[in-house]
This record gives sequence, C-alpha cells and structure tokens, in this order.
Amino acid sequence: MLALMVGSGCAKRLALVPAELERVQKEAGSLDPLRVYVSKRLITVYTEAQVAQDFTVDKQIVQQSDRQQLKNILLKTDSGKILKIEESNGMPLLWVTFDASCNTPDCAFGFVQNEDGLHRLIKAPPLEGYAEPKNYHVRFNDRRLMKLGKMKSLSEANDVFVNKRRNGKLRTIHLEVIKVIDDRTRTRTRRSGGVD
Repeated sequence: MLALMVGSGCAKRLALVPAELERVQKEAGSLDPLRVYVSKRLITVYTEAQVAQDFTVDKQIVQQSDRQQLKNILLKTDSGKILKIEESNGMPLLWVTFDASCNTPDCAFGFVQNEDGLHRLIKAPPLEGYAEPKNYHVRFNDRRLMKLGKMKSLSEANDVFVNKRRNGKLRTIHLEVIKVIDDRTRTRTRRSGGVD
C-alpha cells in the first residue's frame, strides 16, 4: 500500500542575508525579479530649504517663516527593487528603489550590510529644493528620529540609521524578503504482517 502525503508551502518574511542574495544572483542571473521590503515602517521627511521669512519690528520683534514639508511613508508591504550593488568601506551597499519611476541610485535608498549580515538603512534619497531628509522609525515624532551611528562597537565599518530607546536598545530598519518554502514529502506505508 502506497500513500502520498504532500505538505503545502508557507510564505515567510525573512531578513535578506548575504547567502540568499548570492544564491539569487547565481540562480536567476540578476536581481531584477527579486523584491525586497523594509522591516518596519519608514517615514522620510523633507523640509523645504528656501524658507520665506518675514522680520518686522513694531514695539516687538516679529519673525515669521513659511516652510513646506513633504512626508514620504514607506510601509512594510511596499515592494522594492535592487538597482545596483556597490561597496562602502569594504561592505556591500544595495541601492533599493520603492518608486516605479526611479531607475538610478540617485533617487534610491541605500542599505549597507552590517557585521551581523543584515542590510540596514544608511541613506535616504535627497530631493531638489529640500534640505537633507530626516528618517523616522515607525512614527513621526521626535523620539523616533533616526540618526547615523554604530550598532554595537566603534570598529564597525559603516554608520547606519539607528534610534535609541530609553532602555538603551537600538531600533533600525533592515531589508527583508518573502520566501516560500515548499518541502514536499512522499511517504510510503507498509504494514508488518506479524509473526503468526
């Protein structure tokens, strides 16, 4: 008697590690079909560089300014495409776009491989006419502002965007991939007839 058992596949979000990246490059020949995702919501805020200011003195000093902010929200479900792989201080730097109209590293986010193998955020794309962008982890408030810094030790090759919690732990944003693992198992069953 022969029975066939089939296990169904399951899609998982896993961190993009160097071994997976090399395997995709080797098997597919390029990184075009691969889609990557951010581990947490990323909010990038662009503030207008040229500010219209008004300064008047009439018994008191009145200073007014009018500036515009542009908030770019990148969700965990937004897929990104790896445009180019470069090197930064001896570590791979991935230029990832989450915008269909972007085809160059100038308008892409930079994720550098850290010592633990994860590709963490190192650069947000600049916008013309706006100041250097500020990145926020999950929410747009001052406590969630991310700054360039080291993860664990000063000997790390690159600074990455980190947000320090009150308890000292660090929040970062790294790249993830969706991987479907489909292990099929064929089982043959036989019955022992017994001695008698």
